[in-house]
Amino acid sequence: MRYGLLLLAGVLTLAGTTAEAADTSIGATFTTERGPEDFSATTGSDWQFDMAHTFDNKVSISGSVKYYDTAGTTDSKTNVQVGIGYTHEFGKFALTGTVGIGQHFIHSDDSSNFPYYYLTVAGAVPISEKWSWTMFRLRYRNAFDTSNDYDTPEVATGVGYKLDDHHSMSLFIERDWSDGVASYTGVEVGYRYRF
Repeated sequence: MRYGLLLLAGVLTLAGTTAEAADTSIGATFTTERGPEDFSATTGSDWQFDMAHTFDNKVSISGSVKYYDTAGTTDSKTNVQVGIGYTHEFGKFALTGTVGIGQHFIHSDDSSNFPYYYLTVAGAVPISEKWSWTMFRLRYRNAFDTSNDYDTPEVATGVGYKLDDHHSMSLFIERDWSDGVASYTGVEVGYRYRF
């Protein structure tokens, strides 16, 4: 957990030296995990709550809590993470990179909790005044100690719909792997409030 405290201290230091606030949001997502080869089979469900703040200079800080419930078992997991990112705009195309760390909690009798790091890259374009398309959202995630077997990359694409200046919805399709083997195809539905 010391890695998390170090990153949080760095994020707060950077936040104190950046421009005035531009955008703060809170969000929630629900993901249904479908079998990697059989989309009709449910393998689990995920719930995530997050908060993000983007400064005028396009630097962002974020934090989230995600709960994973494995279908048909009593197994569950929770990830708590923080990250720092930056968005660069190429005309209408926005490319966002984020790096962060987190703590993975396993809720079982033989639980072994461990810290991890992650990197994400996402590319998005507006479709219209209301619609946007995240062409790709790529994640690489692994434990600091690779013996924890947490090499879990993800590829996703999705659309967002702006209800008004404060409220928006999103729908993503994801593909996740674990140690080189496909683990599930996910359908993620999200809601975000900006203030």
